Formats: sequence, C-alpha cells, structure tokens
Amino acid sequence: MYESEKVGVASSEELVRQRGVLERTEKMVDKMDQDLKTSQKHINSIKSVFGGFINYFKSKPAETPAEQNGTLAPQPNSRLKEAISTSKEQEEKYQANHPNLRKLDDVDSQTSSAVNTEAYPKNPHLQAYHQKIDSNLDELSLGLGRLKDIALGMQTEIEEQDDILDRLTTKVDKLDINIKSTEKKVRQL
Repeated sequence: MYESEKVGVASSEELVRQRGVLERTEKMVDKMDQDLKTSQKHINSIKSVFGGFINYFKSKPAETPAEQNGTLAPQPNSRLKEAISTSKEQEEKYQANHPNLRKLDDVDSQTSSAVNTEAYPKNPHLQAYHQKIDSNLDELSLGLGRLKDIALGMQTEIEEQDDILDRLTTKVDKLDINIKSTEKKVRQL
C-alpha cells in the first residue's frame, strides 16, 4: 500500500509539472499570436500609406496580467492538491510505525491495549493475532481511501489538462493559418 501511494503521489506531482508546461506553452502561443498581429500591422503600413494611417490610430494591445506578474506556479485542482498533502502526511506516520522502517525496541503494546478485547478469543496469542489483523485491515482501508482520493484528483487534473490541450490545439491551428497568410503577404511585397 505504501509503495502504491508513493507511486500515486509521484504521478500526481508529474501531472502538476505537466500542467505548468501546458500553461507556459499556451502563454507562448498567445504571445506569438500577438506578435503576428503586430507584424501584420507593419505589413499593412508598408503596403500603403492608408494602412499605416489606420494602424497609427488603432489602440495598442494590452498586456495580460500574467505577463505583468511574471510566471506563476502551476496550480493543480484542489482535489489533487488535498490528496497529495494527505498522502504525504500519512507517509511520515507510516514510516514511524512500520516494523521494517523503525527500530523494534518495544512490543506492540500500544495497539493491543486500545482495542476492545471482548470480541476476540480468550487465548491471548490468538487474541493478539486477531487484533493485529484488524489493525492491519483498518490501515489498509485508510490507505485504499487515500489511493482513491489520489486517483480521483488525477482524473480531474487530466480532464482539465485535456481542456487546455484542446484550447492549445485550436490556437496553434489558427496561428498556423495566420502565419501562412502573413508569409504570403510578405512574398507579395
């Protein structure tokens, strides 16, 4: 369970990194589109006096808030962010309690005293065994819940990134058409 959770967290962090790359790419495509519009204005100015006169009175493009503030860190959806933080908190607790990851100086007296002993057999060895199984099942159940949260957060993040990719594809296609049109105008000059 521990290893699966670590893989889930690592995958989630990679998704967050990829979101940042997609957002930066989208901003770059927007900037390229803006630069292309400026180039088309200059081409119109070169082509005719009237085109230059119109361009002189047109307003300049406004900067977007993202350009003014610099680059922002990618923000994953809140569900994924919460699942990652919960899993990381649990990782510390797990490492402190796991028999293979801690020193075994004391016997598991903490867990056996906290559980109601009436539901278990009277044999102390069998009783301890049943309590240990129950505590392991409880821990497994909690771990599966955290894995589910990570998976649902990743699903939401992937859906949001699909939307970003769709927008990016549309923008790149429009940009490609505009570049070809601008190239054709430049050749005609």
